[in-house]
Amino acid sequence: MKFKDFKIDDKYVEVLEKNYITTPTKIQEEAIPHILGRRDVIGKAQTGTGKTLAFLLPVFNLIDKENKHTQVLVIVPTRELADQITEVCKILSEPFDIGVVSVFGGHNIESQISRLRNKVQIVVGTPGRILDHLRRGTINFKFLKHMIIDEADQMLAYGFMEDLELLSSKIPENIQIMMFSATMPENIQHLARKIMRNPITIEIDPEIVVLDQIKQLVIKTTEDRRLDSLIMALDIYNPFMAIIFTKSKQRAKELYHAMLEKGITDVEVLHGELSQNKREQILKKFRSLKLPYLIATDIAARGMDIEGVTHVFNYDTPRDTEYYIHRVGRTGRQSEDGVAVTLVDENDEKYLSKIEKIIKLNIPKVYDRSDYERAKLNFDDIRNMRVEQVRERKFKKTNSFTKSKSFGKSKSFTKPDSRRKKKTKR
Repeated sequence: MKFKDFKIDDKYVEVLEKNYITTPTKIQEEAIPHILGRRDVIGKAQTGTGKTLAFLLPVFNLIDKENKHTQVLVIVPTRELADQITEVCKILSEPFDIGVVSVFGGHNIESQISRLRNKVQIVVGTPGRILDHLRRGTINFKFLKHMIIDEADQMLAYGFMEDLELLSSKIPENIQIMMFSATMPENIQHLARKIMRNPITIEIDPEIVVLDQIKQLVIKTTEDRRLDSLIMALDIYNPFMAIIFTKSKQRAKELYHAMLEKGITDVEVLHGELSQNKREQILKKFRSLKLPYLIATDIAARGMDIEGVTHVFNYDTPRDTEYYIHRVGRTGRQSEDGVAVTLVDENDEKYLSKIEKIIKLNIPKVYDRSDYERAKLNFDDIRNMRVEQVRERKFKKTNSFTKSKSFGKSKSFTKPDSRRKKKTKR
């Protein structure tokens, strides 16, 4: 199936083709016809499955181009996700000059008010700031026809459920509502039952997100040796851009300070306690390749779409397969290769078994239990994976890497083989 097979305006199809997008993903293939048919939709799908385009493309097609008032509201939990969705909106808006404005806390509300006075057919924002504009009368829902709640489960993590419920009580009756989420906690299910009308539920099998080009590996270790195992893996792979996932913000902070003590200073940490400005500064440094390592929690990384991540390291084995898939899906994007390494101790074995069963893959394993055993190990397979990856990247650089093919971005970046190799101090 191609996008031109949907009842989508040809001008939007041309925009997609110009951005090298011709074939819909599974969530897009299933959701777009229902949204075009004005059905309420619940989509359960991981980040990286293409759900942003799954709801934006049909909604853009349904907008009344002659009506300059707000017709679409997209509610998100974080500024980063608002920015990403807004960027996609701006590209889709080109054929018909659709007005798009993003609103979120931590930034000057007066400048947002100024932009809202112009033609604004789509508003993307966080719940609290949208409510602020409603109270001020700077956003009007009189002509609202479509509401999308994206990353709904993260509204709980960021404490937005009360705002979200209040906001849902302010919308007009009989509008189309779409809700997308990686998981569906009871609070979210309750909200869906309360505000949606006979929604159709689309659930994408999480194994679809684990792409063929992601090379997965398990390093069996112990809790005492976990940090040394991570440093060993960093030395072997020498990653270009790596996200290191931990199970909690406390664990993330502990790992950050432990790496600094080991002499690894080109690292930052991202967790839920950081201010919006601090998060933006860290992500800007990581995206601009000023540091190769970013430590993050699952909550902090949800909705974070960073181009060019070559490696993911699971410092803590995720206890839920969906979180494993979410983490692994940070690399291997847009047909690029990626590597995902998971550190597993004996207490993690049951979680690893569950992950392997669901993704239908027996992940290759190596052992790291002591200095003595490490000295006997043959890491040729791992090194070969690294050598092959560099060889493939060199080939792509000289033959086809002329511009980014990621939708909504046109950034380029230095390839791994041209980066001066960093040495970690052991």
